[in-house]
Amino acid sequence: MLAQPGEPFDSPDYLYEIKWDGTRTLAFIEDGSYRLLNRRRLDMKERYPDLAFLKDLPPGTVLDGEVVVLKGGKPDFGLLESREQARTPMRVRNVARAYRATYIVFDLLYENFEPLLTHPLSERRERLSRLLKEVKHARLMLSEAVVGTGRAFFEEVCRQNLEGVVAKRLGSQYLPGKRTEAWFKIKKQCEVICAIVGFQPSGPDDFRSLIIAIEENGKLNCVGKVGTGFSTPLRKRINELLWSRLRPKPVIPCNVKGKWIEPGLFCRVGYFERTESGDLRAPAFKELIVRP
Repeated sequence: MLAQPGEPFDSPDYLYEIKWDGTRTLAFIEDGSYRLLNRRRLDMKERYPDLAFLKDLPPGTVLDGEVVVLKGGKPDFGLLESREQARTPMRVRNVARAYRATYIVFDLLYENFEPLLTHPLSERRERLSRLLKEVKHARLMLSEAVVGTGRAFFEEVCRQNLEGVVAKRLGSQYLPGKRTEAWFKIKKQCEVICAIVGFQPSGPDDFRSLIIAIEENGKLNCVGKVGTGFSTPLRKRINELLWSRLRPKPVIPCNVKGKWIEPGLFCRVGYFERTESGDLRAPAFKELIVRP
């Protein structure tokens, strides 16, 4: 089941839980075994051997949740990427020992082979809570939630520098693949004014993404690229400006490959956080700013 974007709100008909910033994962528990499927329906069991305790859950259980790597009690996306990128058996074993995964569960879809998808969320959550209390494993956790007070919960989540909140209607059924008003994802987002220093082309007259930089301590630093948030008219306008301002070299050092432009184009960009390398994480284009 999917969530549509939304803004913070209060309602006694909804629960609010942390958006865990992990890998969305369905766990299928079979007789003495289990499967872990991500959103692309790829089995991640071999990638997460430290979640082998899931095989001990009751057969006929299907869980929905997020695989995360916690650091100081909070999800660390950089450490999770280390887990996700491990491919060889030796590398998988090494990162599994260094960065233990936790499965944070927020829904129970099957219990003892009984489908629960048409049952209300409130009932599925009650059953899930009972199941996890019986299992009692430190790295199998319930995604705790509050009811009604969505705005205050979102403010607290932002204060703790977490990704955001998911709001779910208590009486809703589980609708696989559907994006409805039963689930809302409400993301924290920062904004910054960026200089457009170049772009990655898409064919002879279009761009795939803009290469951007921000001013820090009186100096421009490249902070990666932004490739979402463009309407068709805006894309046309930006292309007219980009291709008429080409220059042979970038105005600042950049690790990204692309075509380079003369100074004068800026944009407002929303993003979640800065990565360890300094790039903007999950950037989205908000507004074009042209200065003489």
